[in-house]
This record gives sequence, structure tokens and C-alpha cells, in this order.
Amino acid sequence: DNTATRAFTATSIKTSNGQCLSVDPTSGDFRENLTPVTTAACDGTANQQWDIITAGAHNNAPGFMTVTSTLTNACLNFDPRRAAGNQVLLFSCGGRADGGGSVTNSQLFTFNGGQGPLPLVPQNGNNATCLTVTNGALDNTSCNPAQASGQELFTFGGSETPAAGANNANVH
Repeated sequence: DNTATRAFTATSIKTSNGQCLSVDPTSGDFRENLTPVTTAACDGTANQQWDIITAGAHNNAPGFMTVTSTLTNACLNFDPRRAAGNQVLLFSCGGRADGGGSVTNSQLFTFNGGQGPLPLVPQNGNNATCLTVTNGALDNTSCNPAQASGQELFTFGGSETPAAGANNANVH
């Protein structure tokens, strides 16, 4: 997506207990879809880097972001149709397995422009779902986003500097 605007580039996403969201690209399917997101000690490796995209081919909604793995170029996706404990995964941005989709509300999360701590609230969660960490894996829970706390809160980066202006992306 040559039109992507990033709030953060190659940033870590930290949990309330200081762990980082992490991906193993070999844990998904052959297209690196359906990849689980886990937590691990922060180490700055590529599997812990994320782009926070606020506008572009896969995000046309002001006040929302896509959370894209810098390593796999796949988007964080919330699918309530999947079995509990397996609803938060990485999937091709735009929601089509071949990467040909445009915008899907399962990959849009509310965003106020700050580093956080903030809840990750999926647009398709009816403002009553927050992402959380359960047994070391990214999961979801019922919540009131205005009262999110503990494992429902995430922070972008630490010493990283937010991206300035528009940056090109190669998300699929």
C-alpha cells in the first residue's frame, strides 16, 4: 500500500506487565495467515515490530488504525465467528487470504493518536470487546473500553519516535 500513513513504524506493542506482542511467521498457514500473536520478553527483534497505520488502502476510517506486523505484513484481525481463544490472529490486510481486499472492520481498531496505554478495541466488536492477554496469547474479552485496565491496556514503543508524515507500506 503506497498510500499508508503511519503513526508508528516498526514499534513494539507492550502489555501492562512489560511483555511485547510477538509473532512466529511459521505458525500460520502457507500465506502467513491465521498466525497467532503471543507475548514474549521484549528483545527488539523483527517478530516484535509493528506498524500502526492510520490511513491507506486498508484503512479508510478516521479515528481507527490497522496494526500490521512489520515482519509478515499481515494485519491484526478479530473474528468473533472463530472458536473462543482463537479469534485474534494475523490475517492478510483487507481480509482476503490472497491480499486482494481493501478495508474490513475486523482489522480496524480505535486509535486516539497516542502511545497509550490504551485498549485495542476492534471496530466489529460493537465497542464491547477489548483485546487482552490470556496465558501468553493475544485474546479478547468483554469490556467497557472507557474502563479498560490491566491486561486490556497496551503501549506502543518505549523510546521509539512516532513516524512523521506519510510513509510507504508494503502490506498485503
